[in-house]
Amino acid sequence: MALIFELSSIEVSEVKTVIGIPSYNEIIALPELVRELMPYLRSQDALLILDDSSPGVFQETVTLVESAFVGSAGKLLFSNFNGKSGRGAAVRRGMKLSREKFPHLVHFIECDADGSHRVVDIIKVRDLESHDDLLIGSRYLPESKIVGWPMTRRVFSYLLNISIPCLLKIRVSDVTNGLRRYSITAVDAILAKEPINKGFIYLSEQALILRNQGYVLGEVPIIFVDRTLGKSTVTWREIVASLKGISDLFFSRNKLK
Repeated sequence: MALIFELSSIEVSEVKTVIGIPSYNEIIALPELVRELMPYLRSQDALLILDDSSPGVFQETVTLVESAFVGSAGKLLFSNFNGKSGRGAAVRRGMKLSREKFPHLVHFIECDADGSHRVVDIIKVRDLESHDDLLIGSRYLPESKIVGWPMTRRVFSYLLNISIPCLLKIRVSDVTNGLRRYSITAVDAILAKEPINKGFIYLSEQALILRNQGYVLGEVPIIFVDRTLGKSTVTWREIVASLKGISDLFFSRNKLK
């Protein structure tokens, strides 16, 4: 069961932006990301850690993140599922909790816990003045850059971002990156549909739902940096499952209208 801690101690009506960070055993990289991010957070920002670690690891994560967050003007919240639900399921949980708890929510942002999404790009996505319902931090625009990825990851990601937009007719250059900003109406549209995927292919599923319903999708260039702290939690089983997820999306695409 998902729980939000310390909600009663903050002014919920003040929160307009939630930054949701899905996390699984990220006790090294996540606190460092929070330490770098916390000076840029405003009183209307809430940082929501969507952690799927075991109870012991989760408590250690809470302690380390709280220590890194000291001095920030933003709010800090935690949600723990106690079991690896998948990135998509964790983000969906964060959207649902944010929608339920914050009456004046304007945007929901998601980003990776491993530091691959630079703080400067997270803040760029937060602050960009645009009317996009889904704003994606893209790795594949002309001004974008990928740093530190091995060739196998580059090729796999590139092929996904060629094939998925082509199959699903989604006109974006990066349909699988997890640095994104959603409008409140986009959040509602996503939550109204039962999910087909639970892992990172849910990123493509969300974009498909919004494209099908005529929402505006936009992109902004970023510099994506491979993790330098901690260890990747993505397994080959999840990669194989993602390929099946793409097939499921293609054959179920009309259900997401």
